[in-house]
Amino acid sequence: PLFRSERRWCVLKFGTFMYFRGKQDFVRAGWMEKKGGGTGTLSRRNWKKRFFVLRDDRKLSYYEKDEEAAKPLGVINIAEAKDILDHGTKKANSFGIEVVGRVYHIIAESDEDCRAWVSVLKKMQQSSDVEVKLMKSESMNSRNAVGTLDISNIESCTPLESVSKPTAFTIITADRVFQFIADTMGDMNAWVTALQPTGLGDTVTGPSAVIENGWLIKESFSKKLRTKRYFVLNDQGLDYYKSTDTSVPPVGQILINSLCTVYLSEDATGKDASHSSFIVNSRRRFYKLTAKSHADAQRWVHSILDVIDCRPPIITPTEKLIDDIKDAKPKEIEAIYRINPILCYTSSQLKSSLLPLPYGNVQSQKAKTRGYGTLQEEALRIFNSLQDQESSGDPIPVIQGILQTCFDLPQLRNEVYCQLIKQTNTTQLDSIAVLRNWQVLACMCSSFLPARKFLRYLRFHLKRYQDSFPHTEMVKFSNFCTEAVKRTRQRDYPPSREEIIACLGRRELTAVVHCFGGGTCKISINSSTTAGEVVHKLSLGIGVMDSKNRFALFEQCGDLSKAIEDRAVIADVLAKFERYEAHGINEGGRRWRLFFKLFCFLDINVSADSLESGFMFEQAYNDVIQGRFPTAATQTLVRLAALRIQHDVGDYKSGAWIPNLETVYPVKKKVQKEEELDKGYTLKGTLRGLGKGTLRKLKNMESDDPTQKLADEAELQAIKVSVTDQWKKLKGMSREVAQEQYMDVIRSWKGYGSTLFHVEYKQDNRYPKELWLAINKQCVALYKRGDLEPIVSYPYEQILSFGAPVANTYKLIMEGNVVVSVETPKVLEIAKLMKAYINAIVKERRNSELPARR
Repeated sequence: PLFRSERRWCVLKFGTFMYFRGKQDFVRAGWMEKKGGGTGTLSRRNWKKRFFVLRDDRKLSYYEKDEEAAKPLGVINIAEAKDILDHGTKKANSFGIEVVGRVYHIIAESDEDCRAWVSVLKKMQQSSDVEVKLMKSESMNSRNAVGTLDISNIESCTPLESVSKPTAFTIITADRVFQFIADTMGDMNAWVTALQPTGLGDTVTGPSAVIENGWLIKESFSKKLRTKRYFVLNDQGLDYYKSTDTSVPPVGQILINSLCTVYLSEDATGKDASHSSFIVNSRRRFYKLTAKSHADAQRWVHSILDVIDCRPPIITPTEKLIDDIKDAKPKEIEAIYRINPILCYTSSQLKSSLLPLPYGNVQSQKAKTRGYGTLQEEALRIFNSLQDQESSGDPIPVIQGILQTCFDLPQLRNEVYCQLIKQTNTTQLDSIAVLRNWQVLACMCSSFLPARKFLRYLRFHLKRYQDSFPHTEMVKFSNFCTEAVKRTRQRDYPPSREEIIACLGRRELTAVVHCFGGGTCKISINSSTTAGEVVHKLSLGIGVMDSKNRFALFEQCGDLSKAIEDRAVIADVLAKFERYEAHGINEGGRRWRLFFKLFCFLDINVSADSLESGFMFEQAYNDVIQGRFPTAATQTLVRLAALRIQHDVGDYKSGAWIPNLETVYPVKKKVQKEEELDKGYTLKGTLRGLGKGTLRKLKNMESDDPTQKLADEAELQAIKVSVTDQWKKLKGMSREVAQEQYMDVIRSWKGYGSTLFHVEYKQDNRYPKELWLAINKQCVALYKRGDLEPIVSYPYEQILSFGAPVANTYKLIMEGNVVVSVETPKVLEIAKLMKAYINAIVKERRNSELPARR
């Protein structure tokens, strides 16, 4: 080990001198999120950030802190793992490790990081002890280093010859002098010899060591030829020959640097394929190479990735200047800006990106669907777009395109931030072009955050502008951006047009929230306001903060209703609505809207004159109309309809008639339509919304085909007569009494407070096919549709696990190995509701235990 003011572990590898914070005695390490491993339904299963370390003993340890002295919170034996799952959950960048009795669910920081972890864990399972030791040496790559030096850039390396520091030596490059102090004179002499400019030695494998070799088929796209070549992989790249004689000059060479990428091609996804191909993206072109088998292709890909990881990072002039600004004094900073126009506004086009970007096309499905080119091409397109919008009459479409690209290609966000900082770094305070760039920067700051290094640079730029040009219009945008980056959250959708307009005006966005009875409320939100914050504001405003019941926001369109998670960003929901409206997707011509109502019924005995009682009344009425009240007695439904009319209209007057029975009585056609909509709702949906195919199905369901009407006109007229007769008998009843009697009928059902979901049971012949799955505070129950009593019920204490193992199938596992599996498109809604009740039970129990502990 060497130290320079702080102790560092130094490595010379593949012609690169690297220094690390600590000894690199592991195969791989890094921060990731891990899901808690509670085994019971009432156990905690939240996600927490942990520092993972994989060592050559095939054990993966995780810690609370990134410190050498930290004690592991847990250890996973990879050698005994049953499988490494490419997708641990439906969350992005997730993978799983399956061991006996448990699956560890883990989320990496990026897609690239996720693939790297999965790759190294699978290799760890399959490799011999010798190969694992080699993996450990290969793990010492420049991406984990505090700093790196390419040996070719070293001009001299000599002992310092200082009496006070006898083991010190200096390394001189073109732009910097480094000083290191070794532990002993022997170590110092060894380092000086190894780091001489003429000495390109490598303490691990040597510069010309063969890492991988073998026959591959190389495709030529210009001549459409496939030629067999003998490839040799070393620390500099891939050389290929006509034969196995490598003493002759190679036919060609693929130079590898830190920006190269490699991945299996789409035709190599099947492990049984007789030939498997992979793509290598270099600076000038890409190469498609084909191995004999899928396993051979994987081995080549892993080996090339190791070489890429060990190449010194390429740093562009802009990135180097950003580092210089970080370490410079105030007077030096202004000099840096003055002599480096690359940091300042330009009206000329860029020749290349400001930051180093990986070569090749992005491999995400979203990027392929939208037809993006390489990251370098897209970066230049964005800069051209910034210049175009400077003189555009309507810049919003251009801004929407930039934000959409940044949403689809997260790798470009740092680049776009650097471009915008460059284009707003000018003294032309009255320029409309600069104002437009500040507006785009305001939108970016409200939508996405850059990496930490560039976030620091952004904050420095904003503060510098505020200090240099106070009381100007541009500073108002700088202040807006400063506040925005403090609260920006991860987004599920790019901003809507309305949100962009709000950002351009440096103002908040207005959201309209609806509730039963036709009430609405306008709420001011910003780009980071969550559904939980809106619910809190509304609950405070209407005086239900102390309620034991839980309210929530819902996405609603006609009969469709879906609870919004508390952490969801409302601006994302509005952006989703905008997309639905653009496609003409709605139910019966109705618009998508935010709806505020009860989510969990934790206390059904509330005061009759309270506002909360009104919410319960309206939701009970809605459930009746939707056919979700368990009674087949027409007399009961008729009385409920009459009570509702008395509540809304008052006493019957001679000649009065019911124009629309569906508003007070559950006509069967309505129930069927709602079930059809449910089936379309998540047929091809995702955790974040509906797929386009599903939306088209919903749109096509807006039909008035008379064959769908199960109740004929004669039946409807008879029901109207019965409701009218019952209504006449309620003469003199007040609005409050009508509501109270309506709720008395509802509460007569013992299961009141349950949320009912239409499900189909196909597991066996134990239960009828068409059921209700009822979720309430006490249990989960199954009802035959329309019945008052449950077929079976399961308290939460008996439920070991629940979830959706496959699409549209919900599964419950109880004590005694009892399994219940039902088909429903509302698996996410059911899981959300069960989790909410379980969390409420856990919280209630903890609160009850506190006095006893005191």
